[in-house]
Order: sequence, then C-alpha cells, then structure tokens
Amino acid sequence: MKKRKNRDSKKDSMYYFAKYSGLAFEMLGIIVLGGWAGYKLDEKRAGKFPVWTIVLSLFSVFSSLYLVLKQLLKK
Repeated sequence: MKKRKNRDSKKDSMYYFAKYSGLAFEMLGIIVLGGWAGYKLDEKRAGKFPVWTIVLSLFSVFSSLYLVLKQLLKK
C-alpha cells in the first residue's frame, strides 16, 4: 500500500509541476508578445516617447496575471 501511495503522490506532484511551469511559459509569452507589439507600434509612430510599448507591456502583464489567478482558483 505504501508503494502505491508514493507512486500516486509522485504522479500528482509531476502533474502540478507541469501545469504550473506551463503557466509560467504562457505568462512569459504574453508579456514578450505585448512588449514586442508595443515596440513595433512605437517604431511605426516614430515618436520620442514610447507610449504603446508602455501601454501594451502593462496590459500584457495584467492580462497574464489574470490568466494565472484564474487558473489557480480553478479546481
């Protein structure tokens, strides 16, 4: 019986590790994509102050945090 519980707990821990490491990569992708899109918009706009980079970077950070919180609260 002990061996079976140990195997099950290892499976559970690997499942949660894969789930949450995947969330980290999703967060990274969203933030990088938002920053890159803002940079490209500012490049086309040719302004002195990087408005779109700041706006889209902040938006992507908040949206990725929302995604993580939504996943954490979901059972």
